[in-house]
Amino acid sequence: MNMPINAAIVGLGRWGELLVSSVDDSQTIKFTAAITRTPSKVKEFCAARNMSLSSNIDDVLNDDTIDAIVIATPHSQHFNQIMAAAAAGKHVYCEKPWTLNAGEAQTSLRALADAGLKVGIGHNRRFAPNTLAMEKILDDGELGTPVHIDGHFHANLAPAGGAWRDSRAESPAGGMTSMGIHVLDMFINLFGRISDVQVQSKQVATPIDIDDSTLVRINFESGCTGHLTSLSATNMMWRISAFCLGGWVEMRDQDKLEVSSVAGGNYVKTFPGYDYPALGTIQAALEAFAGDVDGGNLYPITPAEIEHSTAVLDAIIQSAETGKTISIK
Repeated sequence: MNMPINAAIVGLGRWGELLVSSVDDSQTIKFTAAITRTPSKVKEFCAARNMSLSSNIDDVLNDDTIDAIVIATPHSQHFNQIMAAAAAGKHVYCEKPWTLNAGEAQTSLRALADAGLKVGIGHNRRFAPNTLAMEKILDDGELGTPVHIDGHFHANLAPAGGAWRDSRAESPAGGMTSMGIHVLDMFINLFGRISDVQVQSKQVATPIDIDDSTLVRINFESGCTGHLTSLSATNMMWRISAFCLGGWVEMRDQDKLEVSSVAGGNYVKTFPGYDYPALGTIQAALEAFAGDVDGGNLYPITPAEIEHSTAVLDAIIQSAETGKTISIK
């Protein structure tokens, strides 16, 4: 068996700590270094894992023992950090969204490809068991021809006041950058490429200065339709429903699946052990990336999908500002 790859985490807030702790016992990836703005806050966390700790990203970019950089900073920092990692010859796993700008996504992905480096993105919900089950039902044609997909990801972002999520610069189009981007990735995963979007996004009731009601109408290149809803001032909900000529299939959270078939009736399936935040999915995503770096199977979310989802997000932000239908170039 190959040795685990050595990774450095850049950004060690709540989610960064979950990324690291999810692979504490992994045989394929090991975090050996951390970069964070305030090292004193995570000194004990890093010491318990024998991780070096610094506030300067150059310390890991110039470290020949580091194979990969895992980026968990606010997304406005992603582009410069990805480009620096590419220049340093480090493989990159980046939390979503990759960037907010389609041109920056194209440039950074090309820089990594030109350097022969591997790419991963933190869409851990792709690795949930109900996602995999839903993919199989649709791929096998069990419910016939797809027609429409509906997606919801909601949460109360008010407690994030003072953090990056309460900034309109970091959270354009409401909850799209923190929540809706997961739905967008799942739409592309299940229904393919998107041709155009039209958005209504506004602030209704939240006490923080972001939109809390974001509605996205979607047309797919296949001719199918979709609707994405992200609310930022209510309790958490994750739900994806795919409608086909022969019935529908719906995932809830990361551990529930319901199928309603015209021919076969209804059934519900649960997958124990995947309550939020479902560390098993975070571990699976990181280990899939490490396996690709080590010469194994390709990471299941391709650079082309990352580039396309960023272009769609860019279009959603434009449409939220103008109210116009925006085509994906």
